[in-house]
Amino acid sequence: MYASKEQQMDAVVIQASGPPAQSLACHSEPAPLPGPGEVLVEIHAASVNPLDVANVLGFLATPLPMIPGSDFAGVVVSDGEHLGQEVWGSGPALGLALDGIRPGTHARFVVIPETWLSRKPESLTMAQAAAVGRSHWSAWQAVINVMEMKAGETILLIGGAGMVGQAAASLARWRGAQPIVAGRRKPDGVDLFIDTRSSDIPEAARALTDGRGVDLVLDTVGGEMFLPAIRSLRYDGRMVGLHGGSEPVTVDLNEIYNRQLRVTGLATVFYDGAHVARIFDQLRPLFDRGLLTPPAVKTWPLEKAAEAYQSVMEGSVGIKQVLVPNGDGK
Repeated sequence: MYASKEQQMDAVVIQASGPPAQSLACHSEPAPLPGPGEVLVEIHAASVNPLDVANVLGFLATPLPMIPGSDFAGVVVSDGEHLGQEVWGSGPALGLALDGIRPGTHARFVVIPETWLSRKPESLTMAQAAAVGRSHWSAWQAVINVMEMKAGETILLIGGAGMVGQAAASLARWRGAQPIVAGRRKPDGVDLFIDTRSSDIPEAARALTDGRGVDLVLDTVGGEMFLPAIRSLRYDGRMVGLHGGSEPVTVDLNEIYNRQLRVTGLATVFYDGAHVARIFDQLRPLFDRGLLTPPAVKTWPLEKAAEAYQSVMEGSVGIKQVLVPNGDGK
């Protein structure tokens, strides 16, 4: 094995729930050892997601102390058939109070089941590969696997300026569908946009679809956006929501039943890591062939993890914050 029982590694640790500057520390931790059916991955890059911030703030009830982080790109360093393989991926519940409470990826090493492995795209740097992570596989699960988006359909992306929304827009264009972004700012390269601060969203959606309504909705915001989202759908439309928002919503079920709408939630932390790895296997050739492009990234050393988390918490405006334990993320 690459790591011995005595080997130490640098790691980011949640010591107590609260703001990143007060709750996170970078120090030496024992390096993990893989068991049967597991591999040791040396992390070259690991992105920070809003879910990681929620974990630090204490919203997920994770036992502390804990190494957070789910997304990663790196190299397998344990003995076996995968030794030396460059890999990327996302452990759905790494660093959380789920899945046996596996430590996360914001460290020099992580242990994962070998069924979670997916080869990294050759065209991407480690930092770019790590930045793809949860946002892209969540978008894929929502629009490809659940809603089965087809060429020629229209998809309304509520909160579409965020990372999941941007990933879904890219997948829509690749699939031959038309994305409509609804949010508080218009991302670069977006043709159809609805300003949620000043527009009647269903009315604007119908105006952009010749009065028909959109075929699909991906709602990344929830709360007060739920009713405008379902009212933007055509008859027999499909919708996936990522979370419900902070306040309860009252809805007349006839709005759903009488138009035969299909509304589904997506709880990413409960997915199996092997299923997620298969999504990354499908994403890899799309990046290598230039059909998809990775998000813009900003890299941080582990010792500045609290600053990276704070950037995510404040809104990164289309830039993925990526930790680089080895110093460069290449």
